[in-house]
Amino acid sequence: MSIIIKRVNDKFIADVTPPHIDGNPWKSEKPMDLDELIKKLLALGCHQTDIGDALYEIDPKLIGEG
Repeated sequence: MSIIIKRVNDKFIADVTPPHIDGNPWKSEKPMDLDELIKKLLALGCHQTDIGDALYEIDPKLIGEG
């Protein structure tokens, strides 16, 4: 149903459910650097636009940092 990304201090966690992911729902086990999280989400089949939308909800300035 969605990609939910939350900031944990200077790192990020995500919770992703279909149809935004290929296969089963996924949740990060620990906070990750933004670049690392974006790479993982892309590898799981998340669309770049959907990731950007989720980051924009946290802070519009995050777009372009990853």
